[in-house]
Amino acid sequence: MSFTKQILLGLFLGIFIGLFLGEYASGFSIAGNIYIALLQMTVLPYIVVSLIANLGRISWAESRSLLLSAIWVLGILLTLGMVMLIVIPLAFPEWQSGSFFRTALVEPTKTLDLVALYIPANPFNSLANNVVPAVVLFSILLGIGVSGVPGSGGFLQGLDVIEAGLNRINKMVIKLTPLGVFAIAAGTASTISLDELSRLQAYLITYSVIALVMSFIVLPLLVSAVTPFRYRDLLSIPKDTLIMIFAAAKIIVLMPQLVENVKALFKKYDLDDEHTDSGAEVLMPLAYPFPNLGTYIILMFVPFSAWYMGRSLDLSDQAMFQAASLLSSFVAPIIGIPFLLDLMRIPNDMMELFMMSTVYTDRIRVVLGAVHLLSLTVVVLAIRRGVFKWNSRALLKAISLSILAIVISLTGVNFYLNNVMDAEYAGDEALIEMRWMDRTVPVTVYKDSLPEIDTQQNKNTHQNLDRIAIIKQRGTVRVAYLAESLPFAFSNQQGEVVGFDIEMAHMLAHDLGVHLELVRVKHQDINVLFESGQIDIVMSGLTITTQRALDWEFSESPMDLTLALLVADHRRKEFTALSSLQDIPYLTLGTVVSDTAFKHLLENAIPNVELITVASPRAFLKGNEPNIDAIVYSAEGGSAWTLLYPAYTVVVPEPRKIKLSMAYPTPKNDIVWARFISQWVTIKKKEGTVAALFDHWIEGKGAQDNTPRWSIIRNVLHWVD
Repeated sequence: MSFTKQILLGLFLGIFIGLFLGEYASGFSIAGNIYIALLQMTVLPYIVVSLIANLGRISWAESRSLLLSAIWVLGILLTLGMVMLIVIPLAFPEWQSGSFFRTALVEPTKTLDLVALYIPANPFNSLANNVVPAVVLFSILLGIGVSGVPGSGGFLQGLDVIEAGLNRINKMVIKLTPLGVFAIAAGTASTISLDELSRLQAYLITYSVIALVMSFIVLPLLVSAVTPFRYRDLLSIPKDTLIMIFAAAKIIVLMPQLVENVKALFKKYDLDDEHTDSGAEVLMPLAYPFPNLGTYIILMFVPFSAWYMGRSLDLSDQAMFQAASLLSSFVAPIIGIPFLLDLMRIPNDMMELFMMSTVYTDRIRVVLGAVHLLSLTVVVLAIRRGVFKWNSRALLKAISLSILAIVISLTGVNFYLNNVMDAEYAGDEALIEMRWMDRTVPVTVYKDSLPEIDTQQNKNTHQNLDRIAIIKQRGTVRVAYLAESLPFAFSNQQGEVVGFDIEMAHMLAHDLGVHLELVRVKHQDINVLFESGQIDIVMSGLTITTQRALDWEFSESPMDLTLALLVADHRRKEFTALSSLQDIPYLTLGTVVSDTAFKHLLENAIPNVELITVASPRAFLKGNEPNIDAIVYSAEGGSAWTLLYPAYTVVVPEPRKIKLSMAYPTPKNDIVWARFISQWVTIKKKEGTVAALFDHWIEGKGAQDNTPRWSIIRNVLHWVD
């Protein structure tokens, strides 16, 4: 059985095992990750020694013309790739998405040091930290520096030995490809949802179409316009080699055939000579370690990942991405893409989807890479042979046809994806359908009314009964919550009052051995209701402030909340830094009446700000408050609002992460009750309950479908429950 058939067998068998076992096959992901790590192990060292060795053998004085021509042509081809990376995302359908809170939102932002990114001040540090652009630049400069140095032959031979050793290791790993593909496919098929697979097709289809258009329309057209070779010959002569490259998914193993294809092309037109033949033999291997359009354009996975996560890359993001992607394209995508994902602050979990897709896309990628090498070699040798021509009419025609082909392909892909993909936003449903982790006590909810005034409270107080005794005597604990306190307290689709603090309230009642009364209140009524005994505690995501500490006793804090702003997606860049906010001449921010904790902090940080109190963020998010630029909210709570209104996003202004403690207010001077609540919160934090509820309600893991993945053994054979 051929190696290609083994890989395909591993792929289909892995998918079958994943579908057959369902979540029981998730352990295969470990083997898949081992395979990925083994692949990555030799790539960067191989590129280093390959670049140094190839460049070190070139005599700069003798080959200056050849190298300059190659650099010039490579620059044009990579510019074409850069343009394609900008326009390819236009094929993706419109997609809005909010997201639950992610801890990365409030983590210190990594400062992009462009000097360290590109200049290898310490090459060993760049290697150790996978700083791809700096490693590539160091290798190029060292290769040029070694070129022509007396006695460098032994050094270059040593590099050849290392390169051969790395190749041998790589070939050993490549032999494991069927098993690695099997493990990746099994692990992915056991966990990936149909929705994820549906959106992944946007990447697979778009890359396939663009790669084929570039390989068989754009590049042959452009080469035929500036050389004497006909479009048909540029495709017919290397067709068998391209088919074999597609099957093998490797360019290097068929490079001798590519060199022979170039020689055959020149021979057909009676343009071959010893300089052309030797030039092809030198130029093709020399160009191989450098970026090709196949490797470059596959970096579109990064803007695809941003789209997949519900965001787009604006101009500044695009500039950063383009700058980093150019040199990242020097290495294999398995190295470059994780680097770019991290740079663009996109979850690295997307690499699992990328690795699953490579079983197919690698074959398309190497075909485009081979056509790129052929095009570069043919054009450079045509320049050297003196048959390169600037035919403006032919070139304009080729460019026009290329643009037309690209526009038609992108439009067609966009039309297809819009019609086959279910792009209807469902993030709001994910929030309002959330249910309990562990609901354990009976509950009475007061939304438009209040519990009866506790007429026995004063009497009980005179009898020296503390509030805990009063609660046990009453048989209920009365917990107040504020309306629309997402995600701490809100009503779900079933009409239940749920949320982080509401579930904490259920646990409090359970631990006290009483029932629960939930009372919806207004902020200004809390003190009166404390005095009347109609509420015992407020659990609604309130933060501790100096003024509130004067009015109430606060418990131990379950968590800190981070100052953030709810802003329209298209304006998020305006609010990323406190310094930029100070430059907005008429800045108006809304502060929610139930939680004005950050108000004074903002007044001090932004002197020109006008703060307007609003009842809820909802009116602003609906577009009914055009005079307000953003709503002041916590990052932890504001993320939930973006699920309901995905056209808005949460921004945490840099450089300072301003935090306040969230806690539970209790009546003033009720020290025993407040101390008990603090101790109870501490217990819940120590035993991991608070962390579990944070994951469930704040980070949204409770919104995930916990229904076991469809599998043959469960849903067809019924071997497991």
